[in-house]
Amino acid sequence: RGKEIALIPQSVNFLDPLMRVKHQLVSGGKGRDKEVNIKEVLSRYRLKEEVGRLFPFQLSGGMARRVLVATAVTGDAQLIIADEPTPGLHDEVVRETLAHFRELADQGRGVIFITHDLEGALTVADRIAVFYAGTTVEIAPKEDFIGDGEALRHPYSRALWQALPQNGFKPMAGYQPHPEALPSGCLFAPRCHRVEKACGQGRPVMRYLRGGMVRCLYAS
Repeated sequence: RGKEIALIPQSVNFLDPLMRVKHQLVSGGKGRDKEVNIKEVLSRYRLKEEVGRLFPFQLSGGMARRVLVATAVTGDAQLIIADEPTPGLHDEVVRETLAHFRELADQGRGVIFITHDLEGALTVADRIAVFYAGTTVEIAPKEDFIGDGEALRHPYSRALWQALPQNGFKPMAGYQPHPEALPSGCLFAPRCHRVEKACGQGRPVMRYLRGGMVRCLYAS
């Protein structure tokens, strides 16, 4: 957690094991004269006031994750990077946490939400960056995730969208390449139904297309 950037890591082990929860929340505040209201912060994340007196090892996994989120969002950081911040949380707490991220974004802060939960991302994001094999293949406005995915640019983005239960739960053949055995050309080529010879001759570059960006030679 810094003055400009705050990270919410996947592991709750990033909490200081020798510091009580309330002191970790204060250290994320705005200084001695503007200390955060501990009771209010704990309440927002459905934690009892006495949790502030506990050490991290005394918390359950879900409680520790909520504290971790709270320590990051109570500071002045203008960019919050949340790396899978919601596993282990109850559905209602997940919704409230995502709503808080949206609230922070509406206040002018930047929020990067890294997740495997596409539906969760679509509830709060303005834009979605789709990764495949460690590489961004598309950046699209969330409004493009509609219907059968016809507004999306990359075949993997469409397949990802169509794999959701409400969209038919359509499976995709194949699997992602191993990091030590990546294809020389397009990373998605071995699984792509539109693959052409040129797809194996070089890694496509990101290009602007229809209000978004895509890494595909044949996207239109």
